[in-house]
Amino acid sequence: MDVLFNIFCFALGALSIYLTAYLKIKGKNRALIEDNRQLEEEKQKIVAKYRAETEKIKKQHSLDIEKRKYQYEDKRLQFSKYFSLLDEFHGKCNSIFVEKFQPIMTEFLTACLEGDETNKNKAIVKYNQDVQSLVFELNEEHLKVKTEQNSIRLIASKEVDALLDKLEIAVKNATDASTEMLRFMSTQEFWADQTLIAPYQEKATMFGQDVQHCHNALKEQMKLELNEI
Repeated sequence: MDVLFNIFCFALGALSIYLTAYLKIKGKNRALIEDNRQLEEEKQKIVAKYRAETEKIKKQHSLDIEKRKYQYEDKRLQFSKYFSLLDEFHGKCNSIFVEKFQPIMTEFLTACLEGDETNKNKAIVKYNQDVQSLVFELNEEHLKVKTEQNSIRLIASKEVDALLDKLEIAVKNATDASTEMLRFMSTQEFWADQTLIAPYQEKATMFGQDVQHCHNALKEQMKLELNEI
């Protein structure tokens, strides 16, 4: 009887140890499952956050590309329009002096060579009026360029803005120098000694070269800025 009781107690103790161990392992498994679940939730949160941030970056990148395309096209069109007007202005300057000034000069010389002082004085007055008319026409053409300059200044960098200022000053100096030379050609000093025109020619040439230099520098800066967009 004692033997059976001892066996029973031993079996009960073994069962108790087994159950205790089982429950501990089961508890650990539950804890591991819970930890895994929490880790999975954290993982999904991180993945979702990463996806959201990635989509935001992609969207922003796409908007930046579209913005750059718009900026490039807008600048390209405005720069092209400006240089088209500038080239047109330079072309008209040349045509005015070649096509319009020669007849004015021919008429003036013809009247002066007649020897009649009255006709000569009238020719001088008319010559100055015709020259003034040419200058006015040039100023009208230049005004179109300046108007386009104001539009470009709204999107221009400091470098382009400074070059526009230099070009505007150079054009004014060249126009003033040419006008001064043309007016001098109607004076008694010029007819007494034609070599006196040399300083006026040199001055006009110098300012003309300055205009070309500013023109080229501005074009190169605009190309550079387009490439940087």
